Amino acid sequence: MTEELDLDLTQEEQPRRWRFDWILPTFLRPRRTFVQIAEQEKPAWLLPMLLLSLLILINILVIGPVRREAALMNMSGELPPGYEWWLPEEQARYQETISKSAGFFSIYVTPLLGSLGGLWIAWFLLGSILHLGLTLGGSRSSNTSALNLTAWASLPLGVRILVQTIAVLASRSLVKTPGLSGFAAAEPAGFSAFLAALLALIDIYLIWQFVLLLVGVVPVAGIARGKAWIITAIVFLLILALRALPGFIGMQLSGLNTGGGFFYF
Repeated sequence: MTEELDLDLTQEEQPRRWRFDWILPTFLRPRRTFVQIAEQEKPAWLLPMLLLSLLILINILVIGPVRREAALMNMSGELPPGYEWWLPEEQARYQETISKSAGFFSIYVTPLLGSLGGLWIAWFLLGSILHLGLTLGGSRSSNTSALNLTAWASLPLGVRILVQTIAVLASRSLVKTPGLSGFAAAEPAGFSAFLAALLALIDIYLIWQFVLLLVGVVPVAGIARGKAWIITAIVFLLILALRALPGFIGMQLSGLNTGGGFFYF
């Protein structure tokens, strides 16, 4: 009888793997929720990461037809300046590139892989570098705790995906100037292009994510609040700059504006 009672208590004490009960409280009662997340010694990042991945998949599938319509319109639009003077091989290459932009791979596969890759890589780098910074600052928290924190603090990005999906369906047009990229120069070059790619990432949902990180890092790190906040801000800005590099490189290589990509993460 005693052994059965001990077994029942042990089973009750085991942490639940799927904490669906943390999703809404992350938005409504973040301080209390992140204290619970900080107390979790085992990985608890899988649920929010899978949820964000599912939202990305739904977004890509839903707005795919809109993206294809935009690609077909570009095919029938004006030709580049001096097109008539191009060599036949160059013209053929251009037409082939334009036609591929409306294909299944460009409409669905490339955006899906790019967005999912951006999500998981950014999460892992943010959590790992944050753990390194906190450790150098005197924290004794684990890398798992930092990964849990960054995963749950990223849930506002899921709200961004939902809002963007609804906006695209309502307007039947893609988001041309994501984030604050509308403040960038019309044809950015050099550092202005990097700034445009950086501004494209900044919106209310990114700020929301940053605020949740500040709320959650204090119970996770176990060090002075000011020190934890400074380390988090430095790491967050570093990751933000790294995330802007692909958009910057894409603009330099292809001359596309920031609205041509998929800046979920």
